[in-house]
Amino acid sequence: MKFTLNWLKEYLDTHATLEQVCDKLTSLGLEVESVTDRAEMYKGFVIAHIAEADQHPNADRLKQCLVNTGKEQLQVVCGAPNARKGINVVFALPGTTIPANGMVLKKTVIRGVESNGMICSDAELKLSEESAGIRELPDNAPVGEDFAKYMGFTDPVIEINLTPNRVDAAGVYGIARDLAAAGLGRLKPLPLQPVPGGFDSPIRVHIDDKKACPIFMGRMIRGVKNGPSPKWLQDYLAAIGSRSISALVDITNYMCIGLNRPLHVFDADKLHGDITVRLAHAEEKFLDLKNNERVLNDHTIVVADKNGPQAMGGVIGGLETGCSDGTVNVFLESAYFTPSFIRRTGKEFGIDSDAKYRFERGIDPSSCDEGIEIATRMILDLCGGEPSHVLVAGNEPHWQRNIVFSTDTVRNLGGLDVPRAEQMDNLMKLGFGINERDNGLWDVSPPAWRNDIDGAADLVEEILRLKSYDAIPPVSVRSDEAVPKPALNEMQKRLADLRRLCAVRGLSEVVSWSFLSQRAHDVFSYPTQFSNPPRKTARVANPISVDLSIMRHAQLPNLLDAAKRNADRKMDQAALFEIGS
Repeated sequence: MKFTLNWLKEYLDTHATLEQVCDKLTSLGLEVESVTDRAEMYKGFVIAHIAEADQHPNADRLKQCLVNTGKEQLQVVCGAPNARKGINVVFALPGTTIPANGMVLKKTVIRGVESNGMICSDAELKLSEESAGIRELPDNAPVGEDFAKYMGFTDPVIEINLTPNRVDAAGVYGIARDLAAAGLGRLKPLPLQPVPGGFDSPIRVHIDDKKACPIFMGRMIRGVKNGPSPKWLQDYLAAIGSRSISALVDITNYMCIGLNRPLHVFDADKLHGDITVRLAHAEEKFLDLKNNERVLNDHTIVVADKNGPQAMGGVIGGLETGCSDGTVNVFLESAYFTPSFIRRTGKEFGIDSDAKYRFERGIDPSSCDEGIEIATRMILDLCGGEPSHVLVAGNEPHWQRNIVFSTDTVRNLGGLDVPRAEQMDNLMKLGFGINERDNGLWDVSPPAWRNDIDGAADLVEEILRLKSYDAIPPVSVRSDEAVPKPALNEMQKRLADLRRLCAVRGLSEVVSWSFLSQRAHDVFSYPTQFSNPPRKTARVANPISVDLSIMRHAQLPNLLDAAKRNADRKMDQAALFEIGS
């Protein structure tokens, strides 16, 4: 999970330094994997202007360019097809390190012509996986200015190692919520005031399978003007490696990463009739946004019109109804899809998207309304338009649950005495509701965004996260209470003894495949009529190798095979043993 410090501070009012933020994140269990200073990465890259671009005298595909860096004019050899006179470009001065490959530039001679530096492409700048030519900048880009400053790359990028259970932290707002609860600032409230609609949407929504999609909210916005996103939004997305497409699409990506609320926008003029959320028909075909034709099955959730599927619900949108610069009317989707359906679809089709990542882990099921309202406000601010009334199909799934909790559990499970008042304060800061019983127990209700909280042990973890794991005192392993009871059963102990017994006699343990070849099976097999009950040969339907096509019925063939491989390498005294089925 990547985000920038400024993006975090959009939701968190704090004066904490970058180092303090990173230390606190790690102590909260959101381990910081890396911090990237892009200003340092792009040191030595400047905005330049190609004053002249002539054909290289000794190469058909190269050009001899005169580049104005704002301080001097340098001769550069460039092979990009779009290198031409009059455009502004990104120029790397001699001595600069290219981010994509770590090459340090120096003055050189290319086919008999001196070249001083490099005119860079997005791929070389590590802003894209591939590019067809050099990066072209707008005519008003200030020649001579540092590229990092111009692009807003002075904002450090933080990457955290997000464990699968913490889907609430798959949004920057959720990370800000944790930091605020830990005392590192104040969480800013979201703009949740509803945007009033001016008309009824001509497109209606129907849900055929509420087990797969319990709730679907939609809204038509007509008269929008799609185009490039504002620079701040492009900068946020570029920092995390997401390509800016258009304002409408970028808004949905911003909502997905920022607020952990995946959305989708359809070009309403390309939809035919009402929307139906259903399971696909077997062998039904769908063309996704990446122009891949998918042959669907009968447990894939689709958002369809009368012409067929226009999106794989919660996974990826369709090419036919995607938004473009010519989009005027849009239909905004904010829905909740059941995680098990999304996991299965993503695995079967090999699709990995930001929406799928979040839906399959279980996002906040109560966030549909806030998602559609915040996104509507952003669309109106950036693209204009007039919104309809919000359509609601289905109902919010039941997520409320109650956990009976004793405050003594923190000491018993966590090994730390935390005052009762502090336990309550920590849980309430994280959004948990607490009702005290007469007998001293608590009824704790987790918030909608924490579907990973199932029992008392999870509550202990939350309390100790805010208290800090470093506060847990070390306990001597010699203490009777600290030494755990034996976890091995008699058979496991016996196998461990066997391994030691063989090892001290000079044998090496082998862990071989559970399969063998047809030839080995034939050689080491014996008549099945002598076995009781008769043994059947178990053949593998999709073997990883022709030599591993049959389930082994004995260990000797594989052990002999291992001995042969050792002998082939002059290790003819190999002493091997294996414990296995």
